[in-house]
Amino acid sequence: MARTISDFQATRPDDQVRQIVMDYLGKEGFKYTTVKGEPVWKKGVGMLAAPQFMKVECQNGRVHMEAWVKMALLPGVYIGEMALKGFVAVAVKKPLQNRVNTLTAILTQTA
Repeated sequence: MARTISDFQATRPDDQVRQIVMDYLGKEGFKYTTVKGEPVWKKGVGMLAAPQFMKVECQNGRVHMEAWVKMALLPGVYIGEMALKGFVAVAVKKPLQNRVNTLTAILTQTA
């Protein structure tokens, strides 16, 4: 499992963090779903581009964020996960990395 993981302290209460995450990722086209028993935000079905995933948890002001894209063997056939670092599939990973950066900035800015 290769994921980009980020842990940081939020400047807002936990329920406000959850609301901000729901609003932001919803506006970005992500849907909240469960994949293999894990609650995640997912964007895309993978016919032309790899599906993007984010997982965001907040407890006692600590935010744990994971982001990844699925690796395709063939269109629609996925064999694993890719973290957002590296050159391979940069066209798919860069927009997701920008979303991670934006959401982190929102959650760490002073209210």
